[in-house]
Amino acid sequence: MTDPPTPGELSADRPPYRDLLTSIVQRFIRLAGAPAALSVARRIPGLSVDSEGNVLEYNLDDPVGTLTLLIDRYESAIGDITMTLVQQATRSIATGDAERILQEAGLAPPVQGMPTRMLLVDDHVLFREGLVSLLGSQPDMNVVAEAGSMREAIAKARETQPDLVLMDISLPDGSGLDATRAILAEMPSTKIVFLTMHEDDEQLFAAIRAGAMGYLLKNVRAAELLKRLRTVAAGEAGVSPAIARRILEEFSHMATPRQADLPEATQLTAREIEIIRELARGATNREIARRLVISENTVKNHVSNVLAKLHLRSRRDVADYVRDHGLTPPPPDSPR
Repeated sequence: MTDPPTPGELSADRPPYRDLLTSIVQRFIRLAGAPAALSVARRIPGLSVDSEGNVLEYNLDDPVGTLTLLIDRYESAIGDITMTLVQQATRSIATGDAERILQEAGLAPPVQGMPTRMLLVDDHVLFREGLVSLLGSQPDMNVVAEAGSMREAIAKARETQPDLVLMDISLPDGSGLDATRAILAEMPSTKIVFLTMHEDDEQLFAAIRAGAMGYLLKNVRAAELLKRLRTVAAGEAGVSPAIARRILEEFSHMATPRQADLPEATQLTAREIEIIRELARGATNREIARRLVISENTVKNHVSNVLAKLHLRSRRDVADYVRDHGLTPPPPDSPR
């Protein structure tokens, strides 16, 4: 006679995590063969699988983490088709607790509510088409418009009134940061998530200051992207754990000088004020040079002079100075 499970084991194993995990592993065995599929599954910490794909053990302390890690590893091996295969594998058991688990892991849409209406902003058409294919297959997401430039993004947002905008930073005629400010000035309830190649802190914090609720890198896995978008649609921040740590570290070390201690803006020339406004928008030296029709070296010299005049140490300090002194320019003009 076997010993009865402890209360901890009973509560942890009551939801069908084992069934979900087994269904996924066996679906990938049928697709890729047992050796490849089992090899991926058996590298997941705490996950034990027999030769037929039946899950024997999993991490009882973090079952959702085990589930999402398994899917992430399969996605690394197979590609974006993984999400479709996972949904096929779990469809027959996605009821009750199983449905809740899938939603928590970002693998299933919310049970109730209208689809999130999305605007995609990126100047690479092929990349947009891939996003439309991915998001369009989700019953809780509806891509209502696409844009390839800053001005088009503002116009499309005004026309379609989306719930969520998936925004790139670098656009042909300006910055996604400027588009974000303009959109939020007219539609403050719109949620904006940046999907970008820029990994540097400067662009990350510029996006947050502009009003973004999420910041993701373009190498994000499909499962992670869908999960973060659903998080933002629910009203929470959509960032990866790594970016969340960077944000917390920044705020824990940030010591903004008191406004009374800062030099007056009148010490700056008109050109230097133009420069710091561009810095506050998150523009790079190259972008500033192009907009102001000056050389990149001239921009670097202006930035160095501004930092020395204002006794500041970084471009982020300059952005704070612009905000504290009311030097932030108005949103870009609407498209003509």
